[in-house]
Formats: sequence, C-alpha cells, structure tokens
Amino acid sequence: MELLILFIISLGLAMDCFSMGITNSSVSGLVKPGVPLKTALIFALSHLVFFLGGHRLGLWFQSMAEGVELWIAFIIFTIIGLKMISETRRRKPEARVVDINNFGVMLMLSLAISIDAFLVGIALGIAGTPFLMAAGLIIFSVFVFTLGGMVAGKNFGLPFAKRIGIFGGIFMFVAAFSFLANFIF
Repeated sequence: MELLILFIISLGLAMDCFSMGITNSSVSGLVKPGVPLKTALIFALSHLVFFLGGHRLGLWFQSMAEGVELWIAFIIFTIIGLKMISETRRRKPEARVVDINNFGVMLMLSLAISIDAFLVGIALGIAGTPFLMAAGLIIFSVFVFTLGGMVAGKNFGLPFAKRIGIFGGIFMFVAAFSFLANFIF
C-alpha cells in the first residue's frame, strides 16, 4: 500500500511539471532541440533537492509530532491539493508561458515548481517514509512527465494542460485521505 501511495504522490508532483511542459511547448512552439531533456533533468534534480531538504526537516520534527504525524501529513497533502486545484482554476495556461530556452528562466521555474516537493518531503519525513523509495519515484515521475510534456505539448494543447493541473490536486487529495485512513484504521 505504501508504494502505491508514494506513486500517487509522485504523480501529483509530476502533473505540475507536465502541465508546464505542455503549456510552454504548445504555445511558444519554439523549444530548441535539447531543451526538453535539459528541462526534465533540471526539474527532476530540483525536486530531489527540495524533497531531500523537506524530508530532513520532517525527520527532525518527527519526535515532536509523535502520535499526530498522520494528521500532519493529511493536512499538508490537503493544502497542496487545494493549492494545485485553485491555481489551475484561477490561472490561464498562457500565463505560465516563459522562455524555457533560457537556462536562467528554466532554473527559476524549476525552483518555483519544486516548492511542493519540499512540503511533501516534510510530510513524508514526519510520517517516517523511507527516503530512497520516495525520492526515486518522485524524480522518475517528474523527469518522465516533464520530458513528455515538453516533447508532445503541441499534440496535447492548452485545454489539456489546464485539466492536468486539476489531476495533480486530486492525486494529493488521494494521498491525504490515505494518511487519514491509516490513522483511523
């Protein structure tokens, strides 16, 4: 069960990257060769770094959160899910278009999108989830979905990108309620 929930969490994080990839490649249409691979690598690396930092912080708080760690994870994942859905509903995909060919812009965008990975790391650290399994799933999912969104973005189009962000929030809600179910049962 834990592996399934970690996979759902990694998909939730990857949906934000997937949406960004689709948006930037479908609108601009000017993505230079090699940029999708660089973008996927940078996004995966930034997610790893943010997740590592959050997980370490979560482990540090773990002893203080004893007995309520699953409630904390539930609250964090609910907040992330609400944030993802509200951002998707509020913002038009065109607003996320940047010059992804510029390395500095690519780096700043990867840092902005990776903040959720930091929160996920805190929640999973507090819950005592093994780091390597979670990190491996997260970086794999982020890499694959970022690359896929960048490469096939023109085929998907903007309406699809908007719906993908909602799926990321739903995945986070599923994770939140799985932690709640573990607490109750």
